[in-house]
Amino acid sequence: MSDVVVRRATIEDAALLADVGARLFEQTFGPMNTREDMAAYLPSAFSAELQTRELSDPDRATLIASDENDKAVGYAMARRGSRSDGISSERPVEVQRIYVDKSLHGRGVGDRLMNSCVDQARAWNGDTLWLAVWQENARAIAFYKRVGFAVVGVQDFILGSDVQHDFVMARSLG
Repeated sequence: MSDVVVRRATIEDAALLADVGARLFEQTFGPMNTREDMAAYLPSAFSAELQTRELSDPDRATLIASDENDKAVGYAMARRGSRSDGISSERPVEVQRIYVDKSLHGRGVGDRLMNSCVDQARAWNGDTLWLAVWQENARAIAFYKRVGFAVVGVQDFILGSDVQHDFVMARSLG
């Protein structure tokens, strides 16, 4: 999608990211989870204060995809130095979050965000890019496999009171 621009987020984007993050997370996972679990999770994961802290962290880079009207339609966050089961490289970089508005799935926005994460990981001299994805999210798993990721482990993710299981997927940056 050529009319989408990906840019690096700044501190001034904290409120925007809190809103977009919560909206896209709920759009993606709300139908498969209880309202109570979503209500418990969203405020703790997507507050403007948390976004400000994350945007201030030199080991994180947040990228925003905006459409021709400058509306945020997706975002991604890369985080260097984090690890999980199956990640044993020396300089790992995690794709901690990557979300695209459902109305734009299949239009290349996810590819552009992922390519930006790969570029950031290489700029940090990372040797492995990894992420965690809910085992029930078949569409995302297929996307990650298409762009070179493979399952290397598992980890838990707690959404409200529900313990969910994620695949840990990784790809080499060599």
